[in-house]
Amino acid sequence: MPELVTGRWGVETGSAGAAGIPVVVSIIDDHPDLCYGVLARLPQENSSFAGGVMAATVPEFLALDAEAARRSDVVLLDLNLKDESSPPDNVATLKDAGYPVVIYTGEERPERLQGTLGTGADALVRKDEADCLEAALTAVVSGDHGWVSPLMASVVLAAPGPRLSPAQVEVLRLYATGVPAQRIASLQGCALETVKTHLKAVKIRYEAHGDAVFTRTDLLRVAIRDRHVGQDWYLLDSETSETSDGSG
Repeated sequence: MPELVTGRWGVETGSAGAAGIPVVVSIIDDHPDLCYGVLARLPQENSSFAGGVMAATVPEFLALDAEAARRSDVVLLDLNLKDESSPPDNVATLKDAGYPVVIYTGEERPERLQGTLGTGADALVRKDEADCLEAALTAVVSGDHGWVSPLMASVVLAAPGPRLSPAQVEVLRLYATGVPAQRIASLQGCALETVKTHLKAVKIRYEAHGDAVFTRTDLLRVAIRDRHVGQDWYLLDSETSETSDGSG
């Protein structure tokens, strides 16, 4: 696959949305054809938008945008980048730098999509509903920091369980399938107390949601129900089977 050619589309300087000045939309994605397509299509469909920076990673975007004639107003961010960076870390970095962030992803796994709700992104849109992108961007620049597309809502908001962070989901997945807390700490590269804190938070959230989760079996039940763990976890998770005889 060819390397992403990064750069900037020409835009006017000024205040976004004021006196007809377009909103500069940038994209962080390692698929060049998609980047070019999005940044070319938006201004054609709505003159309120202008294409900005194209980058394959967050650090690359920050460097390019710092050199641009005009700072980006909104950033489209793919969840799965080739540098294997953490989506929550990417969102946090961009938000700390003052950029509104719209998750624009082809991700289909419900557990990954559910995890986006805790990252602080301003909007969530799937790539296969590109016709919603204009509405998402309009909402974000108008001050809406919780816009979710219809398809994303059907996958994410309709989930029966409580909202968990990605770290909490991973601890739940491992612990519910039999991995001891100390082993989880080792796998995650964190302290045992951190694992216990995540487990406590998971239990509190489920109990607040109306689920009784007093035992590991209770946690496995809700984890399977909420699709954090597959029905055939005992066949697929060799890591769990190897450590399931330990104690939590």
